[in-house]
Amino acid sequence: MSAPDETPLEQARQKDIPSILPLAPGGVYAVKWETRVSRAEPLKITPVKYEPPFAVNEANPRCFFDLRAGGYYLGKVVFEIKEDACPITAKNFMQLCEYGCYAGTMFKVYPGNWVVGGDFTKLDEVVYNAEDPDYFDFANLLPDAMPGGQSIYGAYFDDENYDLKHSGAGVLTMHNNGGEVPGQNGSQFMITFDKKNQLDDRHVAFGQIIEGYDVFCALQKLGDARQSGETVQRVTVERCGLEKPSSFSVSASMSARAPTGRNAVVRRSRNLSSSALGGIGAARVRRQFATFRFR
Repeated sequence: MSAPDETPLEQARQKDIPSILPLAPGGVYAVKWETRVSRAEPLKITPVKYEPPFAVNEANPRCFFDLRAGGYYLGKVVFEIKEDACPITAKNFMQLCEYGCYAGTMFKVYPGNWVVGGDFTKLDEVVYNAEDPDYFDFANLLPDAMPGGQSIYGAYFDDENYDLKHSGAGVLTMHNNGGEVPGQNGSQFMITFDKKNQLDDRHVAFGQIIEGYDVFCALQKLGDARQSGETVQRVTVERCGLEKPSSFSVSASMSARAPTGRNAVVRRSRNLSSSALGGIGAARVRRQFATFRFR
């Protein structure tokens, strides 16, 4: 990942976040998450002036996240997904949202820079419930998912284009495995808190926040000024989904590729076996995998 901008020590002291998190026994990270939830105070959401960095195209689809922090519901964040600019990348994110794959995932927060999310191999066990149809049943439907998550195309897929720039706050962009090696796009994404030129031509921007930026911006109060990504309270996507379907008729085709060596993944068939579809929950499996297929 591109290096975040450092926060000067004096500015860190002025922020409503700890510059050094207590890690000793009895400190905040020594307490179980269930206990921390009960002790947490609700995050204060302060209205902020915000304009989406890109012109809004009403024909584009929209996805949403319901966010929770410290056991409290924060609110809904709605994204415009730029299918008109990045149809392949847009389809990946839309289907992951539509089938609940981001529900239960957590954010890493880098105040003043961005958040990183979308790792569905590390779920919030307090929120995630595999029996709830709003959550994807990874243990049964995707037991050998790649560490860090993977795309709907099988593993990683190539950078589509760099047409959209990281020109302001609220830009939704691919994490791209940190941006060090091109073409490593899976399920992880980033959302910016400010203009970040260092992400241009390394990460594929494919959307923007159009509603709920106040909720998103407030997450900076929970982050660590040392830019470690750790948060005082666990920040979780409680629900996700498709707010508005696409008005386009885009048939995107591509050649997705898997990594080799120790990061290789066995690509599964387009169709699950009949035994996997049998028994209790068969209808749910069919619904979740109706279009969510791996090459």
